[in-house]
Amino acid sequence: MENLDLLLNEFELFNKKQEILQAIKPAIGIRRIEESEDNIPIGASKLGGRPDLPPHLEYPQYHNGFLTFLAQINLDEAKSFDVDKILPEKGVLYFFYDIIEQSWGFDKEDNGCYKILYFDGENSELKRTNYPEITDEYFPLQSFKVEFFQHYTLPEEPKWLDLDEEETDNYWDFRSQVMQPYDEHENAFPAHYMLGEPFNIQNDVFEEIIYYGNEDKYGPDGWQKNELEISAKSNELVLLFQMDSDDDLDVMWGDAGMLYFCINKNDLQANQFDKVEFILQCY
Repeated sequence: MENLDLLLNEFELFNKKQEILQAIKPAIGIRRIEESEDNIPIGASKLGGRPDLPPHLEYPQYHNGFLTFLAQINLDEAKSFDVDKILPEKGVLYFFYDIIEQSWGFDKEDNGCYKILYFDGENSELKRTNYPEITDEYFPLQSFKVEFFQHYTLPEEPKWLDLDEEETDNYWDFRSQVMQPYDEHENAFPAHYMLGEPFNIQNDVFEEIIYYGNEDKYGPDGWQKNELEISAKSNELVLLFQMDSDDDLDVMWGDAGMLYFCINKNDLQANQFDKVEFILQCY
């Protein structure tokens, strides 16, 4: 929080500190650490490389090929940063996606372009699992060890925050710096994290998922007409995992975009990760 005070001063928002603090949603930051995959313990959290799967799980298929493994999250390693205690306390989450076609997730035809698997057994049952095939386009991503940290996120437009035009511009810059800070070379750190507010690139991620998931009901022009209902339903969603474009992982989602994996709060409580919703946004 000390860094927040510095940023509030920098962006001339310290007089709004209490209101802004009320708007903060804690998240679990994901920092990638260079490490040989051979030195990453079986079952440990990682980005890229090969997944550590139990015998009954395998690489998900989509169309005529297999999905690419993005990440595995050992929830026991992450739980101390889960401030609101909404994730399972143990188990491993595996994230897969079709990085070749890079479907947006909007359309029914995109069904199956991503897959989340969950295993809550013992690490002794896991085995580092090779890709089912290697081609010029389909191969493992660069592997990185994961380090978790306490991260903070903010909504784009806190409803109870009264800002003038200049303060609004400052708030947006402040929010961006909090959610995706820059290193000493002015390069933005990849915004990989779990929980909290999505770092929207286009429309509100949660509202977009609700709208496109119910487009048959709302109709092609039904977003504005059903704005209140869509907004209310979006409050039931949780950002399970956000994965940024990342040069070191050699992944670019569209034009410098992000992947968002979201789940209904009740489905999360029931560990029903087959009900995760997905969307890609980019510039």
